[in-house]
Amino acid sequence: MLSLSEAIILGIVQGLAEWLPISSEGMTSLVMVTFFDRSLSEAIPISIWLHLGTLLAATVYFRDDVKKLLSGIPDYVRSFSKKEPHDPIISFLLISTILTGIVGLPLLLFVTDKAEMSGGSATAVIGIMLIFTGLLQRTISKDVSLARIPGMSDSLVAGISQGFAAIPGISRSGVTMSALLLRKFDAADAIRLSFLMSIPAVLVAEIGVGLMDMVELDVYSFVALFFAFAFGLVTIDLFLKVAKKVDFSYFCIGLGILSVLAMFL
Repeated sequence: MLSLSEAIILGIVQGLAEWLPISSEGMTSLVMVTFFDRSLSEAIPISIWLHLGTLLAATVYFRDDVKKLLSGIPDYVRSFSKKEPHDPIISFLLISTILTGIVGLPLLLFVTDKAEMSGGSATAVIGIMLIFTGLLQRTISKDVSLARIPGMSDSLVAGISQGFAAIPGISRSGVTMSALLLRKFDAADAIRLSFLMSIPAVLVAEIGVGLMDMVELDVYSFVALFFAFAFGLVTIDLFLKVAKKVDFSYFCIGLGILSVLAMFL
């Protein structure tokens, strides 16, 4: 599946890119296609596998939120029989994850089963998606946003948006944060909800990839996972602070243009 050097490089790229709105799946796929001579359909399952490392890092970083949500599940289930109000965050994560699967699974199956592109063509496709991600970030409203509780419509918008991140080059964090900011959430809540959304979504994706036997597990695949976890855990706090202040849309657009132009060189 991977050599030792490939595992280390890809793990580091995943750990660094996951927290920024630049598509970690696009970055790792771009590295595999451009430097490791992988086809796009080969690169995508490996990219999804690497997300498990940064998922573990996010779980450690947001452990207080995760513990609170897990401890609230029994009360959430009982609230239906008692006809009491439900925990809005659990409802948000549940609905958004279901919609992510409905939208993302067909896209994932398409790009892995049908898109046997490699080399310049695959690089260009990823580049186009990076440009789209950058342009999406440029459209975020600058109006005053509010700290508020997510509702049904927020769950629908965020979940559908996250589903499109199955396409390499479309940033999961970028598209979900953009969707939540457009829904008038403040930046802090948008970032927190976006990363909480990633936990069940990535778990479901990992289960799906495992059931479909899309990734060959060996010692180097776990080396890649370790490096993704380690670098993700070390950098998450710094990068979340940077992401609030730096406009990464220009980076996405610039890298996307270079990726498209590479097809003609």
